[in-house]
Amino acid sequence: MDLVFNLGMQDYARILELQHTLVNLRNSCSVGDALIFVEHPDTYTAGIHRDSGAMLDPRLPVIFVERGGAYTFHGPGQVIVYFVINMKERRINVRDLIILVQNTIISLLSEYGIKAEGRLDKETGVWIQGRKICSIGFAVRGFSTFHGIALNVSTDLDKFHSIMPCGFDASIMTSVRKETGSAIDAEEVRSELERRLVAALKMEKIKKYTDENTFLKDFNVQLSGTVP
Repeated sequence: MDLVFNLGMQDYARILELQHTLVNLRNSCSVGDALIFVEHPDTYTAGIHRDSGAMLDPRLPVIFVERGGAYTFHGPGQVIVYFVINMKERRINVRDLIILVQNTIISLLSEYGIKAEGRLDKETGVWIQGRKICSIGFAVRGFSTFHGIALNVSTDLDKFHSIMPCGFDASIMTSVRKETGSAIDAEEVRSELERRLVAALKMEKIKKYTDENTFLKDFNVQLSGTVP
């Protein structure tokens, strides 16, 4: 059975632990694939290609993670999705998954009158001409992915100016609100993105959770405690 989590606002480190626990369970075939929808309070994360000379806002936490890419910012108004997907069972690779996710987001954004495109390699993400609206970064352990995407809906874009997001100048970052000039609700976008991702991934038998403690109790597991 596949799993879909809608956890609202959560501390980044705790959700990273949840991802590690899910990856272990997925690799042992104890659970199906999982999507985690969440928002985080203001947090910087640093991927494996981070710039050691970045001048970060000292008031915000920085968490070093295993995903590709450099620094990025997470905060309210951002729709974040983490993907625990067993690529061996699906007979896909990370590039295949990125393209599937990009196409799903592009289709969603078109409903708001936004014409976007997916890019790969150094520019991996979803772009509107020269502006980046969605960052994508995965890691793999065993046969399963974790980490995922951050789609800016009503994000405070000024918070990107303390870093070079994904190695680019902060001025490239944009959001649904900035592109449309409308106060689009992040929960509205999250709900529609969930529907589209579930369909694109062909997730049919699903158990949904709105808090991680119920999941941990159902499967009699604890968080992995392996935040890097």
